[in-house]
Amino acid sequence: MKNLKKSALMICLFAFAQLFAQNTPEVQFETMHTETPEAELQYEYLMAHKVFLRAKPSVKGKKIGILNIGTPMVLWEKSKNTEQLNGIKSNWYRVTAGTQTGWVWGGMIAQKAFGSEADYRVKFVYGLEASSINEHGIAENRYQLRAFKNGHQLDKIVLDSLVSTPCAVENIGNKGLFNVEDIIKLDVADKHTGANIGKSYVFWNNGKFTNIANLMDYSDAFYTKTESFVFPSDMEGTRSTVALKTVIVDNNMVPESGLLASQKRHITTAYGWNGYKLSKKGDHRMSNTSVASTN
Repeated sequence: MKNLKKSALMICLFAFAQLFAQNTPEVQFETMHTETPEAELQYEYLMAHKVFLRAKPSVKGKKIGILNIGTPMVLWEKSKNTEQLNGIKSNWYRVTAGTQTGWVWGGMIAQKAFGSEADYRVKFVYGLEASSINEHGIAENRYQLRAFKNGHQLDKIVLDSLVSTPCAVENIGNKGLFNVEDIIKLDVADKHTGANIGKSYVFWNNGKFTNIANLMDYSDAFYTKTESFVFPSDMEGTRSTVALKTVIVDNNMVPESGLLASQKRHITTAYGWNGYKLSKKGDHRMSNTSVASTN
């Protein structure tokens, strides 16, 4: 358990640090000590499908085996050299997978792995897929989420321009929706500051991923908008309904008064999920609140 906590902390801190980097992102993992008791060994999971196990830490190393997606591995050693593929830099790791031992490039290893709430046989793996530098010299990362069962990939979704650390990805179950199996929530962070600026939701149903929505917060001196979902199992939830709650605050200077007048609008829009997409149900409610404050 101690090793589990240490590795989780290391990966989370490293991923958070990448939010500030403007160069090639790196993926790194903690390795196990040969004297670590078997009960305390930490397993990492293969994110890619049909990956070659190699005799040496290089893409030129001899192929000595092939591993399926989700293969559990114990990482024993990290190579001194790093390799960059698809804009991602990582070391190679000497791993044990079942009875096989060899080297796997770290970019093929999941940064987060978790299971389905609806079907214990279905598992999810998440991590960086690729990175490129935009015209401003900032790294734009693409993340991948894959589902597999019994070593066979079921589906894959790529989340473009989503800056989310592996620590902030979780399966929140179906939240009371009868026609969805799992809802995966990802915290979205600002590329420059690392501050949380919203959430992304991916639904898993009938063997497919659907990127439902990116609910992004926005704020400046005169306008603020926040959005959130209310699911059926939430305290204010309604059967078979996903409610989108939007709060908008408009700030306007009152002439000659020196006061800043704020008007807050609460907007609720109801959606139904048919197993494939969200459709507006026509339930649209809005309320206004005006507040005057000193500038």
